[in-house]
Amino acid sequence: MARIEHVALFAADPHALKDFYVEALGLRVILDNSKASPPGYFLADDAGVAVELIGRPTEVPAVDTRHVCHIAFIVDDVAAARADLEARGLTFEDDTAVDNETMTTAFFRDPEGNRLQIVKRPRPLVS
Repeated sequence: MARIEHVALFAADPHALKDFYVEALGLRVILDNSKASPPGYFLADDAGVAVELIGRPTEVPAVDTRHVCHIAFIVDDVAAARADLEARGLTFEDDTAVDNETMTTAFFRDPEGNRLQIVKRPRPLVS
């Protein structure tokens, strides 16, 4: 069974957008990547639902959804989940797969073309 882990959004000004979500909606910063390139933040509500804000690089058009604008689902086994989804006819982006000490992840598109991600982390992003 998969559960939604986070939703990611591009932000022209991730610092200001982070402030809006914190001040207007009561989310809290759970991961500060403000010094990364591009900068960003993970925010969460009290139920553990997370929003990832990613600074949009100036060379990336606002409509590019290659690395953002996705829904991420927590799975117990990325390889098994991927095999099941591929058996359903879905195709994965091999060049965006990550398998390191912080996470294992893979991206694909749903039947309508929406970008989705399966992810497993050794430590939950939101606790």
